Amino acid sequence: MMPRAVATHFSELLLFVLAALEHTGFETMMHFGTLLGAARLGGPLPWDEDHDVYLLETEPAQVGQRLGPLLAEHGFVLSWDANGFFWVREKLWPADSGHLALHFLPPLEEKLEQLPVWEGGAPHLLQSELRPLRPLPYYSSYVWAPQKLEELLLRLYGRSGERDVMSAFQAPPVTAEFLQFWGEARSPERLDWPAISQRFRQRSRWKHLLCAPWWWFNGGYILAINWLRRRARSRS
Repeated sequence: MMPRAVATHFSELLLFVLAALEHTGFETMMHFGTLLGAARLGGPLPWDEDHDVYLLETEPAQVGQRLGPLLAEHGFVLSWDANGFFWVREKLWPADSGHLALHFLPPLEEKLEQLPVWEGGAPHLLQSELRPLRPLPYYSSYVWAPQKLEELLLRLYGRSGERDVMSAFQAPPVTAEFLQFWGEARSPERLDWPAISQRFRQRSRWKHLLCAPWWWFNGGYILAINWLRRRARSRS
């Protein structure tokens, strides 16, 4: 469902932002579809349109001050959402998809019966299930997940998120150059921020216009439906 060029650009957004957060001293954990894709496919879900990241033990003001200017230097915009989280997008952005959401992990409960009903970002995670964080392979790099990963996925997705069900899918293909670069630049033991920074300072500011997931997923769907409607009207 996701072409190679789109999957490469889409995944580079996540890995760059994670590298920038690590470089500026923030701790992260994946959540929602991003976590499911990493846990089951080792990459994004082939139908996903944005990345979901939790920030741990920090405040919005710190993120804005330390991360915002750094992202701007590399062609991204950090914008605050009225619902209480940040969006990370390209400066030139043609569609409402292909971006990254930075949420703030809410206070965690101690007992299972205290967990809130999933709504608007409820974590479905106990204090004892969070740490120590564990790395999950994400193509040739990695992302962070809670220690009790399966418990969280079960609460979020139930049977539909189990391994045997998800084995029907695979992560979208990416370029060999992408795999080589991120395998060398970012691992749990190493962060080559100068190389990552240089890569994104030198990249094209226009390439992403053809790599927004909206074009291949929602856009393609809407165009096809409209074409079928016109065809039906012409026949009738």
